[in-house]
Amino acid sequence: MNRAEYLWYSSEITTLEELLKGIPKENVIERMGFERRLKEARAAIEGVVMPASQRLKLTFRGQPVIEETYGIYADFAGQALDKFTNAVTAIAASLKDKLSDRGRIPEKQQNQLLIVGPAIGSFGFELELPISSENKLFEELHISGESVKKIQAIFQAITEGTDEDLSEFIDEVHPRAIDKVHEFLEYQVQNGAWCDLDFDGHVFRFQNEGQLATSARRLAKDYIAEKEVCFAGTLIGVLPSDRRFELEISRADIIKGKTYLSLEEGKRLVEHITKPIRITLKEVRVGEGTPRYILESLENITLVDS
Repeated sequence: MNRAEYLWYSSEITTLEELLKGIPKENVIERMGFERRLKEARAAIEGVVMPASQRLKLTFRGQPVIEETYGIYADFAGQALDKFTNAVTAIAASLKDKLSDRGRIPEKQQNQLLIVGPAIGSFGFELELPISSENKLFEELHISGESVKKIQAIFQAITEGTDEDLSEFIDEVHPRAIDKVHEFLEYQVQNGAWCDLDFDGHVFRFQNEGQLATSARRLAKDYIAEKEVCFAGTLIGVLPSDRRFELEISRADIIKGKTYLSLEEGKRLVEHITKPIRITLKEVRVGEGTPRYILESLENITLVDS
């Protein structure tokens, strides 16, 4: 059960109780079906305690906002919220190692944000994060909370950090998720807007349209260079669960990288340790930062006869 299901049952209980108030007790047959459904709904959430939800504030300034706090153009607000949600869900999927280069973003429906009110300051919205757990009821902050924190950290890196700082995030987050963050920022650039993001006691503010535009360019594809490179060497370390590997290409040169392999594929990669191989990796370089290396498939490895 997740938060949405809990709220659905709660709403159904309230509705059924109101219906039963209007049906005389002597109408036994008429009441029977409603009473059965009410009993089932109460049983479904019996013992469940709803925790305090976590919320964020996303506000905008600039051309789409009228008189700072009077209003915001609906078309801009709707698309901006959609692109922000896409960024949150893509990073959440990336953090769970479920995001691929193409196709639908996994678990997008489970990561939906709920508008619960306007945000005071400039003009924007207060959004509620989903709360759920795959195995336990409401005991863990939803992964989307970690995703929002990651977005704030990326904003910080692109405005104040070095290329090396930004490279750390590129190494942690799937490139497709980075693209979604860039799309959210680029949409604001196109509309002369800039945003503030307030979550978990930390507020990040773009100071003006120019700062956001300059920062957004650091997430663009022409700033983050990708290419395939081939090495001959020997795997000296593999961590399947962490999706990490080390490749020795000479006594003085060791490459460390990550993989997009499943756990089972990672275990098969372990079998290649100490064997001479040729390996094709994706090299990702942010500006002048240190290149990062990614193994995308076991098919990119060929054993070399020794």
